[in-house]
Amino acid sequence: MFITHDMADVREVFTNHEDFSVGQLMARLSSHDLVFGKETLIFLEGDDHRRERKLFSPPFQNKALKSYEELMIEVVERELPKWPVDEPIEFLKAGYDLAIGVLLSVVFGDVAPERSGRLKDAVSAWFGEIESRGFLAVTLITPLLGGYTPPYRPLMRAQAKVDEVIIEEIAARRADNEDGTDRRDVLARYVGTDLDQHDDVALSRNLRGILLGAYETTAITLGWIATMLAAHPDAMAELDAAIDSGDEARLDAYLDAVVAETMRLRPVSPFTGRIALRDTVVNGVAIPEGTIVIIPILLIHESEHIYPDPLSFRPERFLDKRPDGHTWLTFGAGPHRCLGAQFATVEARILFRAIIEKRRIDPIPGPIEPARRYHTGLSPSRNALITLRHREPTPAPQ
Repeated sequence: MFITHDMADVREVFTNHEDFSVGQLMARLSSHDLVFGKETLIFLEGDDHRRERKLFSPPFQNKALKSYEELMIEVVERELPKWPVDEPIEFLKAGYDLAIGVLLSVVFGDVAPERSGRLKDAVSAWFGEIESRGFLAVTLITPLLGGYTPPYRPLMRAQAKVDEVIIEEIAARRADNEDGTDRRDVLARYVGTDLDQHDDVALSRNLRGILLGAYETTAITLGWIATMLAAHPDAMAELDAAIDSGDEARLDAYLDAVVAETMRLRPVSPFTGRIALRDTVVNGVAIPEGTIVIIPILLIHESEHIYPDPLSFRPERFLDKRPDGHTWLTFGAGPHRCLGAQFATVEARILFRAIIEKRRIDPIPGPIEPARRYHTGLSPSRNALITLRHREPTPAPQ
């Protein structure tokens, strides 16, 4: 194993996709192949990876992202009245509700009534099995078995039910010859378009992968944003001032900075890695075939050589410049950088804007809620315990 945070090493590892593989590392150390299938994007290399990435990237780029905003706001407006006000709430749990609501709306849109409830129930049950202790145990023994993941039948049954409903929806849309012109969802951007180059089973598997890839990461990130705002009243005050003044540009700019700074201090995963496919050299260091290379993302994000006062929550550091993709590594870098990176940051800003326009987050004195290990990530140890208050309407100018 080779662990490095030297930025010359990091750049070379991320950009060298001929000698290093992230998919084979996932297969060796995790149970991702059992959940996603080895034919999905994360496990592909070279030309196969580039082709699939080209097919699946358009629904997550700028033009498409703008069309999802209304869908996301609708989810907040549906969930917000359910949350307690003037008493503590575990915002991480609210984040999970928002995440699944947004994903189902954005990925599938208006599903036929006879399938809508079944889809939500099937996806919820599938997520439940992935988070179960039984599957966690299977995942933990995978590295000890050389990358072999024993079959976990409860997960496979739940997964099959999700695929069943998705395939029904795909088939129905094909039968209706929908061209997607009146739809805003991700599925509509595939069925009947130039991107529609997979059979229904493969398309379902990839859509299911999108759901899983964004569900937990979205919920945990939303929880950390709420935690950071509760612990930093000055940041909340800046958002309050932007809302009170009606300055939407100022509000969005500062929210983008809050999201970026939260993801710097609490990245979805504190590390990433690759496995060497052959003997190679990284910045003068000989790397034998089969070596696991670990990039400690959090350590890089906490480097005082890159970020002044690195342990402090300072959204202002991202107000005048966007995060540098070479040193801000929340979503990785290089050819295998997370396909949904832009979607995730825009989603967090839109959801929190919709929330704080109706609610304020009470300050919590003392240190920031500590992190706990959750699978390979970092989650708020008290489930992002905060208190929300009703926001008083801004008086109209006289």
